[in-house]
Amino acid sequence: MFSLVQKLFPLSLVIPLLLSGCSSNPDTVRRSGEYSFYDSTQRFIALTDTRRNGAVVDKGVFYPKNTFAYTYRYCSTSPKQAANDIAEYQTLAKRVCDTNGGQLIDQDSGSWCVSAANTPNEMPLFSAKITSTALWADLCLDGPFVTLRLNENTQVNQNQWYESAQVLGYEPYSPLRQLAPTSATMHAINQPASPTTAPWGEESKYIYSSVGATVCLYDHPHQTNLGHTYRGQVFSVNNGLVKVSVQDKFKGDIRTAPALERVSWHRSSYITAPANSWFVCS
Repeated sequence: MFSLVQKLFPLSLVIPLLLSGCSSNPDTVRRSGEYSFYDSTQRFIALTDTRRNGAVVDKGVFYPKNTFAYTYRYCSTSPKQAANDIAEYQTLAKRVCDTNGGQLIDQDSGSWCVSAANTPNEMPLFSAKITSTALWADLCLDGPFVTLRLNENTQVNQNQWYESAQVLGYEPYSPLRQLAPTSATMHAINQPASPTTAPWGEESKYIYSSVGATVCLYDHPHQTNLGHTYRGQVFSVNNGLVKVSVQDKFKGDIRTAPALERVSWHRSSYITAPANSWFVCS
């Protein structure tokens, strides 16, 4: 039987699938899927020295991000290697999703593996996103930085996870939902905030109730190669919107950037955006 499995999946991909199974006892909290994409991602990282020589970034301190999200960045050896890694990670996400009986759907926040896709019973299992950027070439001389992002339920019941997934960017099924092209979700640098209609997590609630707090917003207009992070203090809040007095502008997304690089900016300016577009920073 093992030889048959080897024919279906390369050994490097079979191992995490075989070792990541979870108990199906209904009385215990279990992952949404039978096989863990987080564990499979750890195997993916461990396969090469280049991937292992990276770092966990964008560690959340607020629920649900600190419970379900994982972000990892490493410096690839060449643009070709980065492209190969992106393709391999996409394949891994699809295989883990298929093994869990799910289907990948592409949304602005990434590719989500869901059960009962495009039906009222749709349930997210995990999300996967891999991007590369040629920014900070002086720090990654041979190739672009590659960033992996995933969200996966590891410890709570399905109702809690369903709401948390929405905070993390999952858009539930509705007849009006529009899915994104695959190339846009897996290759774009942008990491948009969760939909404005999504429930707020602890971070958004904290920001909305904390005038004077230091917060940031990452903006990456479509059809551009460079996004920027804006940093300032909460000035006022109203009707779900947060008005921030912005003093600083940085190149790229500072949550995953290897270095802070300021960009010229007005002495002070105001930006108003939904509370869940902002994140706490320092």
